[in-house]
Amino acid sequence: MNSKEIRIYNLSPDEFKESIRSIVQELMPQQKKEVNKPAFSDELLTVEETLKLLKCSKQALWNWRKNGILPSYRLGNRVYYKKSDIFNKLVKQV
Repeated sequence: MNSKEIRIYNLSPDEFKESIRSIVQELMPQQKKEVNKPAFSDELLTVEETLKLLKCSKQALWNWRKNGILPSYRLGNRVYYKKSDIFNKLVKQV
C-alpha cells in the first residue's frame, strides 16, 4: 500500500468522495485476504493504527467519533475502533 497524506478538512465534496474511493480500493484486497480469519470482525485497532489506516488527522477521527459517524469502543481509558466497522463505513460512503 503506498502512503499518501489526505487532508480531508480542506477537500471539496467531490474530492472527499474520490479520496474515500481510493482508500476503499486500497483496502479491498486486504479485506479479501483477511476474510478467512474468524476474528476479523472483532479486530480492534488503537487510535494510532486507525489514523494510519484512514490517513486522516486525529481531530478528524475525534470528530467522526463524537458525531457518531465511526463507532468506537472504550476499554478502560483507551479508545478502539473495529476494523470491520471502518471498512463497512467506507464502503457505504462510496
